[in-house]
Amino acid sequence: MAIERIANTDFKSLHELKRESRQDSKKALPQVAKQFEGLFLQSLLKTMRMSSHFVDEKSPFRGRNAETFQEMLDGQYVDKMIKSPSGIGIAEMLTKQLGGKIDKTKTPTEIGQIAHQYTIPKGDALKINNAKTELAPKEAESTSSTMIENFVSSIWSKAKQAAASMGLDPKMLIAQAALETGWGQSVAKDSDGSSSNNLFNIKSGSNSDFASVKIKTTEYIADTPIKVSASFRKYESVEDSFNDYVALIKNNNRYQSALDHAGNPERYVNELSKAGYATDPNYGSKILSIYHSQELNEAMKKCELAEPV
Repeated sequence: MAIERIANTDFKSLHELKRESRQDSKKALPQVAKQFEGLFLQSLLKTMRMSSHFVDEKSPFRGRNAETFQEMLDGQYVDKMIKSPSGIGIAEMLTKQLGGKIDKTKTPTEIGQIAHQYTIPKGDALKINNAKTELAPKEAESTSSTMIENFVSSIWSKAKQAAASMGLDPKMLIAQAALETGWGQSVAKDSDGSSSNNLFNIKSGSNSDFASVKIKTTEYIADTPIKVSASFRKYESVEDSFNDYVALIKNNNRYQSALDHAGNPERYVNELSKAGYATDPNYGSKILSIYHSQELNEAMKKCELAEPV
């Protein structure tokens, strides 16, 4: 159920583009170019991350949790870049070269400023030897830590209540919510921009009494990611989201095995994954990666210390 922010193949959208291109190829061109730009960025970031294999093993960029966190962060990068008016310029360039219409309202200076936002500063090959100290900007690290701490503190009390009713470690619920929402940065929103408060990306069924929001999400078919449109429940509050999650796990027989092993966080999430909570074949391992991460543990400690005695 995890919402994917990186562009993937969306068969429905491709079909619509194909139909539109037959009617008016120039009108469809900007959309096709935009999809290409998203795929290009996805491939670019993936290639860039491969360089981490050559980083010192003691570097903060290495470790079993790094890949999961980096994937979540990269998803936010791509989402932000392709949603900006001019993206990084590739879609606009393709549209122009292939004869389509482009937005001429932006000056070259403005376009350059947009591109500069996503430019990676030139590195110094000599600094690779100091990877342990040079490759982790304090500002970026501080921003990431603050984001995680804010997310954890905002749902800590609700997570404790929900977990207690299930006999589960509240940290496991927070880890799952973190994966589903990118630490609260990508909670599903309605068309008017209002939050769905859906921390676990529970879909809206025919028997649901909740309102719903329709968004694009990624489902895995035969371990292949396919981007589709789906409806998700919308709650009045985060507390309602936790309550509905607990009700879903407790009242659905398919999750009984997970509930039976709630006292063992690792077993719980593995049983949850086996029961088909999400179609991502790596869903359980991704949650456990966050669950055991130093970042989450430190944020949890701060929440516990802040509690009144």
